[in-house]
Amino acid sequence: MRSYVTLSVLLSLTSLTGCQSISPQEQHAADQETCSGYGYKPDSRAFADCMMSVDVRRQNEASDQRDNDAMMKNLSIRRNGNKRYPVCSASIMDANLDIDNNAWYGPNCREK
Repeated sequence: MRSYVTLSVLLSLTSLTGCQSISPQEQHAADQETCSGYGYKPDSRAFADCMMSVDVRRQNEASDQRDNDAMMKNLSIRRNGNKRYPVCSASIMDANLDIDNNAWYGPNCREK
């Protein structure tokens, strides 16, 4: 019984750490560590280029994620009324919550 309690506490803590956002200062320090790990020396042109490319890659990934979310929301809305797909909810693995509309969406479900 004790191991179940310990496991549930660990899983709860793990899930909470995934929800935390990283501050800009922490992100900058992580980027500097990444570029230093590649062998670039701070205050060099190559280091600055590395920092810029890391930032651009992160922006592109965020943009791709926003595009994917928009596509999944539209797909879920188009499936409304189609009984072949379950209604999106928290219990569906790939579903996400649209905070603005307070509705679930996902690749394998319908909105309502």
